[in-house]
Amino acid sequence: MTQVGTDHTVVRYDVIDSATNTVLAEGDIGDATHDYFQGSIAVNELGQVVIGYNRSGLGADGKISFLARTYNTNPNGTLRSTGSELLLKVSDTNDYHNGSIDGQAAAGRQRWGDYSAVSVDPTIAHEFWLIGEYGREPNNDANGHPGGTGGTRFGTYIASINVGSVPEPATWGMMIAGFGLVGAMQRRRRTGYATH
Repeated sequence: MTQVGTDHTVVRYDVIDSATNTVLAEGDIGDATHDYFQGSIAVNELGQVVIGYNRSGLGADGKISFLARTYNTNPNGTLRSTGSELLLKVSDTNDYHNGSIDGQAAAGRQRWGDYSAVSVDPTIAHEFWLIGEYGREPNNDANGHPGGTGGTRFGTYIASINVGSVPEPATWGMMIAGFGLVGAMQRRRRTGYATH
């Protein structure tokens, strides 16, 4: 989705009640620095959600990257994030040519690929499979492709996310507190043994 009046894009999701067609929730994935695009989504029978997408921008982290976010569905149909943005793959190049050739100025917009997918594993409830695109090397003699066009070669990246293994922020807090308690008990026990 392109934000109105700008050249900046975000990925938008909507949660719609299937019985009434009422919009229960909507949200944008994006920030003020990067463009987010090629979004795809899947939901399992437990209400766990994974959204995959590409991100690009200027600066050191501006290479086109393939990322994902995970969510749980609340009883009222809204989504609750279960962690931070997951970086799955960074493009091998930051100079993309699709419509122009390597070494020349980009001619107009450089078109990105048209595919992205997220699907639920048919045998493992918490497992999601993601397919995204990334930029590789120029398709030319210098990069081992004799007779190539000089445009950028693109690749498909496949990743899996086991949502059951991504602790929610509250769970992390409980785990850290638990580790701290165990450490304190071990320290106390060692001190006790030392006094005997």
